[in-house]
Amino acid sequence: MSKAFTRESDDSGDDEILAVRPPLPPGTINYITPEGADRLQQRLKELLDKKERLAPSEADLRKLEVNIRALQQTLNSVVVAKPPPDSGKVVFGATVRVRDQNGEEETYRIVGVDEAEPEHNSISWLSPLARALLSRTVGEKVQFRTPAGLRELTILRVGY
Repeated sequence: MSKAFTRESDDSGDDEILAVRPPLPPGTINYITPEGADRLQQRLKELLDKKERLAPSEADLRKLEVNIRALQQTLNSVVVAKPPPDSGKVVFGATVRVRDQNGEEETYRIVGVDEAEPEHNSISWLSPLARALLSRTVGEKVQFRTPAGLRELTILRVGY
């Protein structure tokens, strides 16, 4: 078949890895909670098991292999962070209960970028909210900028 009748995607190498997230800033350690690391390991096991069950000619095999390589790359880049001995401060892995200036309360867990799920209140330690909370203690007020403007929160509880 002439090169003119092939898709560009047909030429992509098998070693191509899809990025799951944007790269971290240079010099940033890719922290993850022990639970997050366990979930990624479990997901990798599931993908490897699925790969063993697929026939080599199946179209999904290549996509599966790319996902496996991407997950392996992520697992190779993470550093599992252990809970601190002093639980009075907000640090990586903390669950933080806050109250805003309107009296509404919310709870957030500060986690790694590869395990953040903002819709479930698990926020990346690199997010503006987490950065405002880190190193603070119960009773402190923090301010951070949102698209809607400046927001002030009072830290009510810190747990691990």
